[in-house]
Amino acid sequence: MKSIFFKNKKSNTKDAARNNRRAVTFVFCLLVSIFVWVLMSLTKEYVISVSFPVKYTNLPTDKLIVNQLPEIIDIEIKSSGFNLLFYKMKQHKETIMLDINDAKSTPVKNNYFINCNNHLDKVTSQFSSAIKVIHIKPDTVFINYNKKISKTVPVKINLNIKFAEQYQQTDSIQLEPKTIEVMGTKEVLATISFVETAVTNLKKVDKAVLMDLNIVKSPAMKQVEFSQNSVKVKINVTKFTETQVELPVEVENLPNGLNLKTFPDKISVKYQVAYDDYGKINSSDFKITVDYSKIEQGSNKLKVQIVKFPTNVRSVKLGNERVEYIIRK
Repeated sequence: MKSIFFKNKKSNTKDAARNNRRAVTFVFCLLVSIFVWVLMSLTKEYVISVSFPVKYTNLPTDKLIVNQLPEIIDIEIKSSGFNLLFYKMKQHKETIMLDINDAKSTPVKNNYFINCNNHLDKVTSQFSSAIKVIHIKPDTVFINYNKKISKTVPVKINLNIKFAEQYQQTDSIQLEPKTIEVMGTKEVLATISFVETAVTNLKKVDKAVLMDLNIVKSPAMKQVEFSQNSVKVKINVTKFTETQVELPVEVENLPNGLNLKTFPDKISVKYQVAYDDYGKINSSDFKITVDYSKIEQGSNKLKVQIVKFPTNVRSVKLGNERVEYIIRK
């Protein structure tokens, strides 16, 4: 009985191996057949429709196209399966050129049209010799011209700056150019008084800034052309420190024979100055006063004014904005 059991087990193992070889052979033959079929299919010619982005050439310099031209066109192309598969895969990487010079006029003034299928040869020449263009959709591209005019408008900067601690802008923002020329229809340009840059945020600025800012178009400016699409911006930045000076309070418009004494008679003045200019500032560059003619009846205080300070300091603040006084003859 044991001998028969081992013989049956050995026989089953051989059968399983034989079946596995048959299955592998079948799958291999099937794959080869599919490969040969695909290869034969790709050598045949087919016609497919492929979408391509379109660019218009030879646009007139003195006119403006005011209608929306198609940005994508569908082209039926004929070729072998290999070539068509290639173009189907890269359809968004190629741009088809349409020549505005091919446009013909209509009975309506400033209205023209291009019959795309009348210029199949021009489009076909943009493909490899193995590709033939059969049909283009849309068949007709309509073009509506209007006279182009121009005007000069200022550029508005949308720039948000946060400086690093103790750093500040030293002077006004320098913009080049400050104005640009915009071109479009009379009706559209009448609504444009300025153009503006894209919103730009700068943080922890601790050195001079030199950068290009792009000019943005609002939806209403879609058909408007700019003489340039960006402007250069320069911002001078330096480190500042805060310091103070103590100054005597001087009296203005005091009548002869009178003496006015303030309490206190000296006031501290705080200010910020660039590190490079710190040693150039002294107390004689400042002057603070009270005005006798501004005395109000029933009040024993006068307002202190800063009437002189250097141009290269900022954030000038008084330690006391009002002082008491007494008058003596």
